[in-house]
Amino acid sequence: MNLARFASWLLEQTGIDAESLGAQALARAVAARAAATVGGESASVEAAHDAYWHLLTTTAAERQALIDALVVPETWFFREREAFTALARGGMERLVRHPGDVLRVLSAPCSTGEEPHSAAMALLDAGLAPEQFGIDAIDISSASIEAAARGVYGRNAFRGDALAFRERYFHAAPNGWQLADTVQRAVRFERANLFEWLAAQPVRYDFIFCRNVLIYFDRQAQDRAIGLLRARLADGGMIFVGPAETGLMMRHEFASAQIPLAFGFRWPGGEGAQAAAPLAASVTPARTPYTTAPYAPLRPLHAVPPPPRAAALPTTLGAKASVPPSHPASWAAKFATPGFATPKAAPDVPATTNMPTLAEARRLADAGSLDAAARAAAQHAKTAPDDAEVWYLLGLIADAQGEAALALGHYRKTLYLEPEHYEALTHLAALLEVQGDAAGAQRLMRRAERASQRNPGGSNAR
Repeated sequence: MNLARFASWLLEQTGIDAESLGAQALARAVAARAAATVGGESASVEAAHDAYWHLLTTTAAERQALIDALVVPETWFFREREAFTALARGGMERLVRHPGDVLRVLSAPCSTGEEPHSAAMALLDAGLAPEQFGIDAIDISSASIEAAARGVYGRNAFRGDALAFRERYFHAAPNGWQLADTVQRAVRFERANLFEWLAAQPVRYDFIFCRNVLIYFDRQAQDRAIGLLRARLADGGMIFVGPAETGLMMRHEFASAQIPLAFGFRWPGGEGAQAAAPLAASVTPARTPYTTAPYAPLRPLHAVPPPPRAAALPTTLGAKASVPPSHPASWAAKFATPGFATPKAAPDVPATTNMPTLAEARRLADAGSLDAAARAAAQHAKTAPDDAEVWYLLGLIADAQGEAALALGHYRKTLYLEPEHYEALTHLAALLEVQGDAAGAQRLMRRAERASQRNPGGSNAR
């Protein structure tokens, strides 16, 4: 079975490396669509492929149908919650610095809408009025965009225990939970190709969510996508990526926003748009207003109440994040980074009669007190050296502080104690990728995939 032409078509149309979708995913999708359209079940494989190839290349609707079959959404509300906490706090700060502006947020790709709707709820909970922010959301899947526009979600979209937002913004419907109009009106959905849309879009965004999609692209598409995103980022803005994509951002000289578990990055010096040389002619240096739909006049900023922190936007920093399976085939890039130093031990802290708990260490990390969090976690490690979670938290803290060698050692300790710790596997793989050990990163990601398959509910289900 020769699928090379279909794989080349997919790469050209979407930037997706067919191998990154998993073994046989493209073959299954092509076979299913061929059977549904040209009678592939009764014809020989080659004849069915030839007939389907002709249909695919001559019919726009079929091209979209194959893309929809391959792009299977896997998302839920407030996934990696710390990113939305960072959005709410950062959004308030930007409006204080730029009173009268409209906060601009982009979700690309947006899947079935859980991510941009979560962003809208976070900003509303922070006290922003609907007219003070606008959210654009795009996805290449027409089926996903249609589902997002309906705003009806089933049980799988609500995960974890922090579900108070559902009581505030949803009501029960025959087929699940219907999202409130206030939230739906805050998001504008559009079916679009990520590359084409970004290249043509004149707006620069204060916050961009582009999570867990870059890992599916080949090296060339990754480079192009990150360059386009950089051109669309407002000065001082932030891009949120998936946990396994942090190495890609560092390769492109983005700097970590130093917000643990948010996986946010800034362009150094705040010159994100001007730095994208290939797109310089299409970028307006000043903050470009929305032109696709008008917004009502802004409410005076002093009337906005301070953001409710713990109640409206509970954080779970330090708890193991649920991240999607990543695929090693799209991680082909080499990095010229010096070798890691020998990992240092956890901070040596004298024992006390009142030893901090892991929960206390997590709370310190939540508050941004990373040094104190590291000390508290190290103290907890003295009393519970076989607790994989404390070593994982130490790894996250070291990661956030830019201590790659220290994080490497802590993640390895986590895996020694819990070999199928999914998040430690993905974070360690990202570090190895930055180090230049692509083969080691691929081995870890294969382990992570196997661990995810054995535990489909994710780490939070443990």
